[in-house]
Amino acid sequence: MKRSQRGAARVSVTWLIVFLVLFIVGCLMAWLGYEDATKAEKARVDAVQARDAANARDQESTDAMIKVSSLVGWSPAELATPRTNVEQAALYWNDWKQTWPDMGADIKTIEASLPKAKEAYLTLQRQVATLNDQIKTLTANAEASERASSDALRAKDNEISTLRKQVGDDAATASARQSELESRIATITTQRNELDAQTRELRNQLDAEKRKLEDEKIAQETRLKSMGKSLAFLKEPESKDGKVLSVSKDLALGWIDIGANQRLARGTRFRVVSGKIGAQKLKGWAEVTEVKPTMAEVSFSEIVDRFDPIVEGDVIFNPIYDPKGERTAVLCGRFSGQFNEAELKALLKNMAITVQAGLSHDTDYLIVGAELYVDENGEPLENPLPPSDLPVYKDAEAQGTQIVSIKDLRNYFKF
Repeated sequence: MKRSQRGAARVSVTWLIVFLVLFIVGCLMAWLGYEDATKAEKARVDAVQARDAANARDQESTDAMIKVSSLVGWSPAELATPRTNVEQAALYWNDWKQTWPDMGADIKTIEASLPKAKEAYLTLQRQVATLNDQIKTLTANAEASERASSDALRAKDNEISTLRKQVGDDAATASARQSELESRIATITTQRNELDAQTRELRNQLDAEKRKLEDEKIAQETRLKSMGKSLAFLKEPESKDGKVLSVSKDLALGWIDIGANQRLARGTRFRVVSGKIGAQKLKGWAEVTEVKPTMAEVSFSEIVDRFDPIVEGDVIFNPIYDPKGERTAVLCGRFSGQFNEAELKALLKNMAITVQAGLSHDTDYLIVGAELYVDENGEPLENPLPPSDLPVYKDAEAQGTQIVSIKDLRNYFKF
């Protein structure tokens, strides 16, 4: 019996220990659960506070956006809350900037544009105020003019009344003068008939003058055509005058195929161009140094390209040289130095050009020299006189005479 009680006591202690362990574990679990719940509650509170702060910031941003949109505009009408369409606002703002003269590329914001717009608006207001003042002044002037017009109309009505009375008096006088005027008309009719006869005579004279002018015009055109033929060499400068027969490379000399028989004179210069078909490039210049009947010796100068020298078969040009035509010329201006008047006349004679004392209808061309420093009596001039101011020059222009400058002769002839 005593052994059974000891066994029961051991079981009770064991359960007691188990219970205590379970109790301690339960307390520990409860404490741990409470701590986790506290942390969870704190995290929840923090999350709620963060959410409330974010909502507050979002509400502030939304309120600010609504205020800006309400102020700026450009918000679609269908939206309950104003919200500016930025693309549409930028489009209209750029268009608005172009209406103001001072809105340059440096104005990038509405804030920067407002002072410029305000300044321009104030300027316009001042201009409007000035215009209003002008309108008031003009209105006052118009009113004054209207009053003056009214006064003038009244004065005019009085004058009309006076004139009507005078017209009545003049009507009686006019009846008396009618007979006198009728007799005058008869006299004037006779005079008119006489004037008609004189007019017919003058018309006949005018027709005769017209016919005379037409005849002179035809004669002038005929002369111009003749001059055109005699001066054709001036219009065709690229017609070759001859060719190079031989060349001495060491002495820069050569021979050409024209001479005294073609009225060639020493000092005549020719442009030398390649004899190839279509060639136009200048190769150099050839100056006549000795003249034979059918050929002439020339010296070559101003060679353009030493690797493309003048060779046999090259052709020569001088637009002023003419071996056949008979021509006349008149000198105009001052000729001095190498091309003095005596030497020039000798050169022209060698070219079969006769120098005339004065301009006439058969003169082929006028050769113009330098400006004059003395008048026709040898007296010094205050200012140099250009040849173009001389009467002979103007007459040559009027009758269509070909005018050649001394520069053209100097380029193609030397003494």
